[in-house]
Amino acid sequence: MILKSVMQALKPFRLISLVMTYLLGAGLVQYVREMKSWSAFIQGGLFLLLISLSLELMRTLQRLAVPRNWPEGMSLNEVKQVRWIIAILTATFLTVATAIVVTWMQTNILWSGAGFLLVALLIAGAFYYFAEALKFLKPFGLLIEVLVYVVIPPAIAYFLQSDDPHRLLTMVVVALVPSYLANRLLSMLKRFGRDQKYGVGTLVTLVGWENTMFFHNALILLTYLLYALVAVLGFPWFLIWPVFLTLPIGLTQIWLMERVKRGMKPLWRVMQVAAASVLFIPAYMLGFAFWIR
Repeated sequence: MILKSVMQALKPFRLISLVMTYLLGAGLVQYVREMKSWSAFIQGGLFLLLISLSLELMRTLQRLAVPRNWPEGMSLNEVKQVRWIIAILTATFLTVATAIVVTWMQTNILWSGAGFLLVALLIAGAFYYFAEALKFLKPFGLLIEVLVYVVIPPAIAYFLQSDDPHRLLTMVVVALVPSYLANRLLSMLKRFGRDQKYGVGTLVTLVGWENTMFFHNALILLTYLLYALVAVLGFPWFLIWPVFLTLPIGLTQIWLMERVKRGMKPLWRVMQVAAASVLFIPAYMLGFAFWIR
């Protein structure tokens, strides 16, 4: 029971998103400039994983402070044990992450761009935690989350290797944001009944399930519109064209959501796979193209 509670603090979708976007940013460095320091690349990935795990553990620690969030059948003593384990793990992860930053400072890896991004990650991480603790911030937690898991990781991967910005970095990140948001809205829709019952404030409970379905479908379409836009703005076509092979999956996802909107039984598992494909397959294709070119 205790181990299960600790493992529930891990968020596979968010961690996979972080790893893929980080590899995407590093692949862009390899494509435009070649990697300067493989050790910095490994340390950067480890640092981001440790920070994200620490944030999720601290958010779980905050949730367990409220008795209604305790897992069913868990006693007070077990909750205390879980909180102690989480506190120890968080302290350990943050200590290692701090040691990595100190190493970067000693080896002059923290150029101006990377240093600014670390500060931005610290601020976004603080708001991400407080979005769990403070009720008025909770509906905006998703917007902060996308910074932590999609926007900042590829930028850190890039600026750990170079202090010269590149337009392709912005183009890649912008196109990934709406597909990530669509996935997270789908997860919130799946939990809408429970969240509404227990008074959990989320973006979905704030705007309503019907509006959320509309925003989800709009974000799927926006994903491909942005990919088309960045192609028009100068993103190499031979790199970006494979992402449009997933367009039928995106359209299928919209159709499945419209079925639910008309009152039909939701196919949650199929919808989650389709929505994840819209995010991960294009990210993989772009990253793969960057690394092999």
